[in-house]
Amino acid sequence: MATRFKYENDFLVGGPATGSVTPSFQLREYARPDGRVHIHRELVGSVQVLRDAIGMPLKIASVLPVDGMGQGLDGRFVWVSCAKPEVLFKSASRLAQEGHFQRVEQAGTLIYLEMPDPAALPAVRPELAIANALRVTAAFETSGDPFQQVTGNFDGAGLSFGPLQVNLKTGTLQELFKRFAVRDEAALKASFGALWPEWQAMLKLPSLAKQVAWADALSRGGRKTDFDPAWKAALQAVGRVPAFYTETLQYAYDVYGRKLIAALSWLHGLNPIRIDNVRCLAALYDLCVQQGSLDKARDAIRARVEKEKPADQFQLTRIAVEERGKTALPPWRADCVSRRLCILDREPVPVTLNGKSAERVNPQLYLLRNAPVSRIEQYLL
Repeated sequence: MATRFKYENDFLVGGPATGSVTPSFQLREYARPDGRVHIHRELVGSVQVLRDAIGMPLKIASVLPVDGMGQGLDGRFVWVSCAKPEVLFKSASRLAQEGHFQRVEQAGTLIYLEMPDPAALPAVRPELAIANALRVTAAFETSGDPFQQVTGNFDGAGLSFGPLQVNLKTGTLQELFKRFAVRDEAALKASFGALWPEWQAMLKLPSLAKQVAWADALSRGGRKTDFDPAWKAALQAVGRVPAFYTETLQYAYDVYGRKLIAALSWLHGLNPIRIDNVRCLAALYDLCVQQGSLDKARDAIRARVEKEKPADQFQLTRIAVEERGKTALPPWRADCVSRRLCILDREPVPVTLNGKSAERVNPQLYLLRNAPVSRIEQYLL
């Protein structure tokens, strides 16, 4: 059973004290001296983003006003600290430029963080929105750094790699590594080291089946979920190359971003409600990654839209992801719908379909800001 937290107007106000509200923080860390909790969920998410950025422990020092700072902004500010205050201040200032904070002040070893007006959060850049959507989708399938994921032949795909889990069976892994080679073949070769000749030989095998068989022989564990340690280390070295991180994001946009644009275009033609919120776009992106498109559910979506007349983008997106999820293979329908609604609502949503129940959780939901994506209008025409 997923951990439940209580929200009022998007302010976190209750739940289990030791429950993890984001990967690095428990609810009790945001409590006041009297035990009361009242902190905006967008600020909680931004503090976790800051923790990720500095790569070191971050402490919630206080949620009370000091010297006028925070006065009258109940739940919209926090005082934090870490071992390197200057690093913390610089990272927070950079995140302020992305709209996470509207005020960052240093007072000795403490850093004051104040979020923007919750009713008018700054728009998110498209590049950041797709990167965050990618991480959220990856978190349903893998744990840890998605760019370090290497999976063996447990599912017949041979070898799967990275946040998109590109694999040998579909040819997507081969395609992505061709793009890596074009971007920086020297860095790619250096990542593989002595394994480079064999990697090149594998890519030249005459069929996908032979490439999958190569990976099967290197898969490890009872279910073959793991991979040979030397090869795993080489692939993870690839995942740490900044240029390949950038290329992976570009690949995600080229393949799934374009499918998302097609889905947005069709929905806009069906109902001119503007879909530009990060949460809606991330839910539809996840659908495109897992199910490809809305095509199989167009008639059902159209019928519900005509009947229910959705009032906003969240209702329209919900109809789309629910109806497309219902067209998956029967054992996976509940899972498909639950994970999309988990993204849309930013919390676990239990779903039962065809006798199967699912309640998907995702530790990366804090990345999904309740904000619009900038320049989305070019995709809505």
